[in-house]
Amino acid sequence: MDCSEEVQSLSDEASTPIEMKKGMSIYLDILRRADKNDDGKLSFDEFKAYFSDGVLSGDELKELFHTIDTHNTNNVDTDELCEYFSQHLGEYENVLAALEDLNVSILKAMDKTKKDYQEATHLEQFVTRFLLKETTSQLQSLQSSLECAMETTDNQWITQINRLQKLIDRLEKKATGYTNYFCLSHYNHILIVQRQLSVLEEEVEEFRLALRQYIDCASAQTGCLHVAVQRLANESRFILYEFWEQSNMWKNHLQTNYSKTFQRSNVDFLETPEIMTTMLVPASWWVLNNN
Repeated sequence: MDCSEEVQSLSDEASTPIEMKKGMSIYLDILRRADKNDDGKLSFDEFKAYFSDGVLSGDELKELFHTIDTHNTNNVDTDELCEYFSQHLGEYENVLAALEDLNVSILKAMDKTKKDYQEATHLEQFVTRFLLKETTSQLQSLQSSLECAMETTDNQWITQINRLQKLIDRLEKKATGYTNYFCLSHYNHILIVQRQLSVLEEEVEEFRLALRQYIDCASAQTGCLHVAVQRLANESRFILYEFWEQSNMWKNHLQTNYSKTFQRSNVDFLETPEIMTTMLVPASWWVLNNN
């Protein structure tokens, strides 16, 4: 083999895509949805916007990001995502592989239905509608099972948070010299959360629908005093204000399904990662302003 052939062989090897295990195509989809600037990789801001779940702190997310970034490029690509999560899949490896097969099967069935339905007999059309209905029902049942599992996980987190809060309360009562401060902080203050959301112009209407659902659910949550939203004039930028009785009530709210659903949908809706700030203010301010 001469030099030119050897160079060509190496070039072909380098351009050959890495073969992914079945079920790993989910990471291609994650990258597609999380990669806002379409450069084929995730910056830390993009990573944080997608993976933030209200449990891991910003520092923990940054540590996770650098753990996954084995190439030390300050970016995460599909190979790195696969390499990290494949070590932790366990039983979910089979689940993801089955979902990948299911997705292919459904797409094939839908394509054939679209081509054949109009030319089919009335009886054949009836059978097709019945099968579509039953397939939908089975998928909804599966989704319900997954949501129940998520609720169970959320409740476990909330239980741990509540236990930690009780422990902190006991420690605060024992801490001489600081007791009055902590008690005031815990009982006489409310939490204000401000969320700045810059929405893609073409996604504004869909975002407004998701925002309305989120506000309705949050307003009904225990401990939520008020939720207000303001859209800046001539901009697709929204500022959301949430008022909570206590910080731990807001943290519990972050673990609910509706909050996580809103957070995930924002990955597609937002032009840049949201900016969130929190502030404790005297509860008397709220009482005065509402009397």
